[in-house]
Amino acid sequence: MSLIGEGFAIRRNGSCFEDVEVDCGATRAPFRGCCPSNYACPSQYNIACCESGFNCTTSLLEVSPPRCANETWNLFDNGGYFCCEQGLTAYNRDNTNVCASPGARILTGDKLLPLMRSGIPYSETSTPASSSLPITLSFSSLTSPTASATAATTPTSGSTSPSNTSAPPNTDSNSSSSSSPSSSTNVGAIAGGVVGGVVGLALIAFLAWFFLRRRKNAADNNPYLLQERHEVDGTSSAVSTKYRMDAPAPYYHEADGQNVYRNELQAQQKPVELPAGKN
Repeated sequence: MSLIGEGFAIRRNGSCFEDVEVDCGATRAPFRGCCPSNYACPSQYNIACCESGFNCTTSLLEVSPPRCANETWNLFDNGGYFCCEQGLTAYNRDNTNVCASPGARILTGDKLLPLMRSGIPYSETSTPASSSLPITLSFSSLTSPTASATAATTPTSGSTSPSNTSAPPNTDSNSSSSSSPSSSTNVGAIAGGVVGGVVGLALIAFLAWFFLRRRKNAADNNPYLLQERHEVDGTSSAVSTKYRMDAPAPYYHEADGQNVYRNELQAQQKPVELPAGKN
C-alpha cells in the first residue's frame, strides 16, 4: 500500500521540505500548509492535497476517518482536518491549528485536540515521512528549530467545538524514524589478532621444544656423563656400570708390577756394626 495519496495537508513552521513537498501557501505567517510532491492544493475551506486538476475535498470527507496525504502523519480535527508529524501534540490556539513539540509552553486558552487517526510508525515503513526524503532523515529535522509549535489559521465551516478531552500524544518511538549508521566491527582486525596470537603461541612452543631437544642431545653426546645401566633379566651379561667412565682413562690406577721398589737390602751388603773393642 502506498503511503502517499490524496489527503489533508501538514502544517510546517517556516517552509515545506524542498523537492519533496509542494508549498500550499501561508496559513498565518510564518506557518504554511504542505502537500507531498506531485499533488496540488485546490482552494477550499481547508487545505487538502489532491491530484492536479481535481478538488478532492468532498471525497476525502466521505472516508471515516479521513486520511492525511502521507500515512505517517497524525490526523487531528479542529473544525477542519489537518495533520502533524508523529510525536507532536495538536492544540487549538485562538482558532488556529498548532502542532506543538512535547514540553512546549502551553498558553492560557490553549485546548488540546483529539487524535483522529494515528500515522503508521516509521519503523513499519520503507520510506520516511515524505515520499522521497532520504532514509537518514531524523525526526529532529522534521520540526523547525526556530519554534516549538506550528500554528496556522484555518477557515472553518460550521461551528467549531474543540474537545477538552485530553488525548495522549503518539508515543511511538521517534528514534525509529531514522536509520542511524552504527559502527561496524572490524572483522579483519579481530581475525588478524586471533591468527597472530595463535602463531605467537606456536612459535613459543617450537622454541621451547627446540632448546629442550638440543639440551638432551648435548647430554647424550657427553662422554664424561655417568650413566646408569640396569640388567634386563638374570641371564643378561650386562652389568651395572654406574661409576664407569665411558672415556678412556688417561692414568693408570695401579702401578706396573715390574716397577715395584724393593724395601729389603741385598744379602751381599755388609752389616753396619761398630767395631769390637771400641767403646
